[in-house]
Parts: sequence; structure tokens; C-alpha cells
Amino acid sequence: MRYILLLLTVTTLTACAPRPDAFGTENGPFRASFDHYAINVTDLARSADFYRRVFSLDNVYNGTENDRRIWFSLGEGMALHIIETDEVDVKTPKGVHLCIAMADFDTFVEHLREENVAFETWTGEAMQSNVRPDGVRQVYIQDPDGYWVEINDNRLMWEKNRSK
Repeated sequence: MRYILLLLTVTTLTACAPRPDAFGTENGPFRASFDHYAINVTDLARSADFYRRVFSLDNVYNGTENDRRIWFSLGEGMALHIIETDEVDVKTPKGVHLCIAMADFDTFVEHLREENVAFETWTGEAMQSNVRPDGVRQVYIQDPDGYWVEINDNRLMWEKNRSK
């Protein structure tokens, strides 16, 4: 009987255990959620073209109404703000990056190849993807100003794990 009670307790706790929330949802007592990621660029048109061409992102309303800024939707209320400045000196390591999860990772990697966008693994292997220890596949690219962007299939992994 103790074993049945223990099994029921473990099963109940597992079923009620917190799971990662959906992207963009509120978290914690202050109901924090991701809003936007902002980058400074030297040529707004060049950078906007890059993000449109590579990621097919939709523009969203630029609340600043400043013509040296463009805002793109990253889905579910999140945005990428691109801000043109006169001088940019980007020196960020690969570990400091924007990450965009793709539901169809393989098709996106093929799109990178078709667009002649160089990508690499975490360790720098050109035109290859890698798999993290948690099973998530990823590649890294750099935008025209040198910002690192990780692209992975974490959303697909999250959805698979969520349905378990």
C-alpha cells in the first residue's frame, strides 16, 4: 500500500511540476515578460534588408516615430528594434546573442544556404549545425554589424516536451 501511495504522490507531483511557459508569457511575482531586443547599426536599410531577407520578419509600429529606427515582430508581442547610429563598434562574443527558434529548422538552414548566408556551429564549424546536450539543434550567424544570432529548433523541442 505504501508503494501505491508513493507512486500516486510522485505521479501527482510530476503532473503538477512547473514546466517552461510559452514564449512571451508572464513570469514571477512582477509578471515579467520579454518585450524586445535592440541593436545599434550603422546602415538601417542594410540591416533591415538583412533581417527581412534572412528571417522574413514583419514590421511593427515604431512607437518612437523616429525614421532612424525600425521595429520587427519576433512573434507573441516580442520585437527586434534596429536603431541607426552614426558609429557602431560591435565586439560581442558569440555567447552574447539574440536567439530565434524555428519550428522548421531544416527548411530554415536550407534557406540560409540558398541566400548564401554564412552560418556555423557553436565551435565555429562553417556551414554546419550542432546539437546541444539537451537535443536542441542550432546554428549561428552574424548580421552586417557583427551581432551574433543563434537559430535553433528549441520551440519544436519545447512543444514535444510539453505534450508529454
